Amino acid sequence: MFILIVGGGKVGRYLIKEFSNKDYKVVLIEQDYDKAVKIEEKYDIEVICGDGSEQDVLEKAGIEECDILLAVTEDDQDNLVICQLAERQYNIPRTFTTVNTPGNEKLFNWLGVNVAVSSASILAGLVEYDVTLSDLNVLLKKDQDQLRLTRVLVRENSSIVGQKVKDIELPLESVLVTILRGDNTIVPRGNTKIMGNDLILVLTKKELSGELVKIFNK
Repeated sequence: MFILIVGGGKVGRYLIKEFSNKDYKVVLIEQDYDKAVKIEEKYDIEVICGDGSEQDVLEKAGIEECDILLAVTEDDQDNLVICQLAERQYNIPRTFTTVNTPGNEKLFNWLGVNVAVSSASILAGLVEYDVTLSDLNVLLKKDQDQLRLTRVLVRENSSIVGQKVKDIELPLESVLVTILRGDNTIVPRGNTKIMGNDLILVLTKKELSGELVKIFNK
């Protein structure tokens, strides 16, 4: 999988670290020359120095071949432009961005960005999550105002402890996004086991939040 990241700030470096140790091709676009050089040396990835909202820079980075684009600059407007360019000009099916200004998530989704979230760890989880992005997009676009990211803390004595994600029956309109375990962020896979004190992040409808709490704390 070829992942193109635009923005080498804190979020961008977090994502580079997450993905560069896996079998993914990762290319970064960073406008600040000194920062670009440091990141290239530290993470041993290809870094293109330039403005990621410009088509020639995107093409130099290989956008026409990438599978996923992550726009994570510190400017929401730039992130929106980059995502819209990727989707409309280059037909990139999967674009993600972090949102710096609270409340912009809905605006970004309404304007066509596949997924806009405010957390780098959730973003990383969404990129690697086993469910198809088409399913996630249907859920997001179907009823945005009714969706919320629900957090569920698993009690140590819960019967769900030790169970694998694939064996847990979640409500149909729910997506398990990320598991926070201590200082670690875990991308949930089918064989991932739930542990006591795990903080589970689930994207779901508001009315299903209570049901999810019961599922993870039987």
